[in-house]
Amino acid sequence: MLHVFACDGDRLRWAREAEGVRTPLPAETVWLDLQNPTPEELARAEALMGIKLPTREQMAEIEESSRLRVTPDAVHMTALVLVWADTDQPRIVPVSFVLAGGRLATIHAVDPQPFLAFRRRVTRNGGAELTAEAVLAALLDGVVERTAAVLRRVGLELDTMGSRAFRGRALPVKGERRNDTRTLKRIGHTGHLIGKAHVSLSTLNRLLTFLARGEGWTPAKRTRRWARAALQDVTGLGEYAQFLSGKVSLLLDTTLGRINVEQNEIIKIVSILTVTLFPPTLVASIYGMNFVSMPEKDWTFGYPLAVMLMILSATLPMIYFKRRRWL
Repeated sequence: MLHVFACDGDRLRWAREAEGVRTPLPAETVWLDLQNPTPEELARAEALMGIKLPTREQMAEIEESSRLRVTPDAVHMTALVLVWADTDQPRIVPVSFVLAGGRLATIHAVDPQPFLAFRRRVTRNGGAELTAEAVLAALLDGVVERTAAVLRRVGLELDTMGSRAFRGRALPVKGERRNDTRTLKRIGHTGHLIGKAHVSLSTLNRLLTFLARGEGWTPAKRTRRWARAALQDVTGLGEYAQFLSGKVSLLLDTTLGRINVEQNEIIKIVSILTVTLFPPTLVASIYGMNFVSMPEKDWTFGYPLAVMLMILSATLPMIYFKRRRWL
């Protein structure tokens, strides 16, 4: 899918009419957004940009020299962007940004939410970003803000789970039912999401450092100034993500520890019941034997004495356990 955005006077306009296969791309094009492009769309974009755009295999490279490089005709930058953060299967997908000839091309397989929001804003009000670097800054700002919103939501969720985990039995909540399996799944999903966000922030950190320094090329002063400010935000978010990872570890240890304590309590109760019922069971077993020569068999008060002995043998261990505070 190819989205074309062109400069229309003092506004950025979504040129939908130029997205047809047989329609030539306007010379005023500022941004080409390619989502899962077909070979024809990729060829049209490359013809306008005057360069070869990266393939999926090149975008998947993990070496920094492959993700951030300057060629005589273009600047190639690739970052991992967090997508599907509101689902049970969050992902990080490579998104390539290519600056060449005063134009920006973005290539991605999954449409990140900030890209969709930017296109909608341009559709409603038109965009104030008239240069390729301004569009790049707006898109990266949206990615950073989206990641920050995800981390903020995760932080609130961890606070809620933490308050429940550390509340204990003294402050029960009416109608609340604790499900340890569900809690462990939520903690695991939260840790997985934070890990994805941290990886994305790491690649954004390197990309913004590359923009701020302008190594091998000369971005506009406004772009470099914006990159330095955005770099501070990304650095702070990275530290916050590490803090949330620590909270996830603490919450996981607390939950597993509480489950272990509860299991030990159950085992202790079962052990105490076993020890308590063993003496009366022994008495009942002895006097339940059907031997002919049993002196107690002809006793008048044999039955009540046996019952009293069983009750006494069960009561004395319970009293002992109570004094030792095992119950």
